[in-house]
Amino acid sequence: MYINVFMSKYYISIDQGTTSSRAVLYDSSFDEISQEQQEFKQYYPAEGLVEHDPEEIWSSVLNTTKTLMNKNSVSSSDVISIGITNQRETVMLWDKDGKVLNKAIVWQDRRTAEFCEKLKAEGIESEVTAKTGLLLDPYFSATKARWLLKEYKVDPSKYFFGTIDTFLVWKLTDGKNYMTDVTNASRTSLLNINDVKWDKGLLDAFELGGLNLPEVTKNSSDFGSTKLFGGEIKISGIAGDQQASLIGQGCFASGQLKSTYGTGCFLMANTGTKRQNSTNKLLSTIAYQVEDLCYALEGSIFMAGANFQWLRDKMDFFDDVSESEELAKKADPNSNVFLIPAFVGLGAPHWVPDARGTIFGLTRDSGKEELSLATHEAIAFQTREIISSLVDDGIKVDNVRIDGGLTRNTFFNQTLSNIIELDVLCSKTVESTALGAAFLAGIGAGEVSLQDVSNNWSPKTEYNPNSSYDLDRYETWKKFLNKLIS
Repeated sequence: MYINVFMSKYYISIDQGTTSSRAVLYDSSFDEISQEQQEFKQYYPAEGLVEHDPEEIWSSVLNTTKTLMNKNSVSSSDVISIGITNQRETVMLWDKDGKVLNKAIVWQDRRTAEFCEKLKAEGIESEVTAKTGLLLDPYFSATKARWLLKEYKVDPSKYFFGTIDTFLVWKLTDGKNYMTDVTNASRTSLLNINDVKWDKGLLDAFELGGLNLPEVTKNSSDFGSTKLFGGEIKISGIAGDQQASLIGQGCFASGQLKSTYGTGCFLMANTGTKRQNSTNKLLSTIAYQVEDLCYALEGSIFMAGANFQWLRDKMDFFDDVSESEELAKKADPNSNVFLIPAFVGLGAPHWVPDARGTIFGLTRDSGKEELSLATHEAIAFQTREIISSLVDDGIKVDNVRIDGGLTRNTFFNQTLSNIIELDVLCSKTVESTALGAAFLAGIGAGEVSLQDVSNNWSPKTEYNPNSSYDLDRYETWKKFLNKLIS
């Protein structure tokens, strides 16, 4: 338990996600008091292209934070510090006046696939992986930044490169602080994660020489202060969303695994202070740096909760994604409808950027119930693939700690446990990303430690595998997947 030294003091987490921004208020014991959320527009200028307007993001962050404080009668003097967590690989460029060069290019965007293939053909991928732990894929930030520079023919020395966290710190501190943390930096394809420094060879390979880059620091650090919410408030913690979730889930021991089901799904296993490489195209990445630098292996599924948004917005199956659970329960269990949700390509362990979503096994008896079930199963099938890869890479997996909006769906949670054949531990809060940022803010402010966080974690609900589930369905799905990507 935490000691309530400041009974009336709070932490604020700014959780800047792919489809919305949230501000979450925690008391000094890290119990959630209140939150505000605001969606912002998604821009799809062409197939495979996804953009955000940085000014709309900034406005949503300001609005949610101010509303949160006003509704709860919290003044700046009541806030110990702010923590930030964010969508990671999304990137933008801006000038010294804070004017953004076009829109931000989102992590889901595939416009740089051709350039990635060109670099692969030149034999550069092995160097990229050795230095960054990443693969050559449009998912990551560097090729996105290059595209912006080439498209708009601007002088790189006149522009500042940044992921969302860096942009928010710049705006919150009125341009005084140009900084990022080790986790966000590690997703750019420009940071050598072995020495935690920007790498000149990589900058040259991605044709980004001369571009301004932020200072890289620990997750719990002095990121400056903001005066935009009344008096001065310190910013003491930052982490990319998946690393923040790892921290919020208390996965500090080597081998502990979390899986977050939001817009996409991201599994991350702590591998300790020694970097571990994968033979199965999982990413070797920085987990966090509070004291020692810790690493992780990560598998990315690009579409998770977003699949249900597709069923709602494009297929018109229901008005609210929560209704998908009841539809899936009504499906014919003997249906052979299977979904490959490669709407924006496939991530780990395949990394096929030009794959597209495909439905197999439709008959005249197939309806929205069967497709809803297929959507639930597809996410769990992909999770099993990644866990199998982790095990093959030598990670002993005893259970999985889960969080994210999709985990409100109890049918999905049980389906997941059935398919991966492991105990699934559902977090006390589905918003572990925001909680992780609050923890980092507390650590940065000197109020708590990683051990305090670890001691405080416990699951809200546990799901155990049901042996009656027909695992042949996974093998059938795999056959269809291989047919698609062969």
